[in-house]
Amino acid sequence: MTKTKMDTNAAFQIGRENALDALEKMGKHFDDNEHAKDGVAGLLVTVFSCIYALAPTKQDGDTLIALAKQFALKEME
Repeated sequence: MTKTKMDTNAAFQIGRENALDALEKMGKHFDDNEHAKDGVAGLLVTVFSCIYALAPTKQDGDTLIALAKQFALKEME
């Protein structure tokens, strides 16, 4: 694994690429959207748990999740 000089954009891209890899890997296990949704839910619970574990406060975790949601909704426009 190569370490990258870190800045906000580099860290964001690393997280995004790893999430896409995880989703691609998970997709190989599902034949239908119903169970794929369950798999994504499991992934999100794990990510949210990590966010809350690393955030200084629950409010900081909520803020990060809200910001990520705003980015995702903007991407979908």
